[in-house]
Amino acid sequence: MPEKRGHKGLASLIIPVYNALPHLKKCVESAVKTADWPYELILVDNASGLPTRKYIKSLPKAVKIFNPANYGFAKAVNQGIKAAKGEFIVLVNSDLVFYEGWLEGLIRCLTASRDIGAAGPMTNRTVGVQRIILAPKIERNPRALELFAGAMQLKFKGKHFDVHRLVGFCVALKREVVERIGLLDERFGTGCFEDLDYSLRIRQAGWRLAAAKDVFVRHHHHASFAGHDHFHDWAVKNRQVFIDKWCRKALEFLDEIDPYLEPRSIKMLEKY
Repeated sequence: MPEKRGHKGLASLIIPVYNALPHLKKCVESAVKTADWPYELILVDNASGLPTRKYIKSLPKAVKIFNPANYGFAKAVNQGIKAAKGEFIVLVNSDLVFYEGWLEGLIRCLTASRDIGAAGPMTNRTVGVQRIILAPKIERNPRALELFAGAMQLKFKGKHFDVHRLVGFCVALKREVVERIGLLDERFGTGCFEDLDYSLRIRQAGWRLAAAKDVFVRHHHHASFAGHDHFHDWAVKNRQVFIDKWCRKALEFLDEIDPYLEPRSIKMLEKY
């Protein structure tokens, strides 16, 4: 659990890293170039190769954590959260590209209401309502994407909408939320479904989730996985972890309501 030490207004940008150096460079460079809000940069490296580690070491002023093995996304994020000093905690995938106004836009969305606990941007590659499907000629053109992000900011400035979950490629959190519900569940290992799990926990604690319509980021998608098959294997595995976790919670809830509701009684109820 992080200390209650959030520096007023500071945003802690936490980037878990596992190789994919070209994407990491674009991510860090674009974040630093376009950050329009006080921030600290925290990189947690999961035993990447020497070139990636050397690049991380070269970054001035960044907080750097180097792990001796690949501890997975959730644990790396948790290490970053424990080191974070900010009032706001922003989880960032290492394969994103940012544009002007992104950080201020996320913080504006996050602080639009006291009962918003987490906020995320729109993007080109993800699942669910945060995805904007772009024409291939736009998605392949860096300048076109930058212009598109600017247009989204102008058209929808200050606009957001409620969502039932936020995908973990980029999520801004209030420190009080993390202090209340705790860290990410490390059972999800390398990655997948830990974001859905965290979204549920945030909502159960009484906060809303919001997507900022005026913030668009480019997402390469799964750059830290060793190909689509590797990602798919973890998705299948962690889906079962998620189902097992939440189904057990549901059974515990039923047992608390009526501890005498035995399987025999359930069979009798099914007749009616």
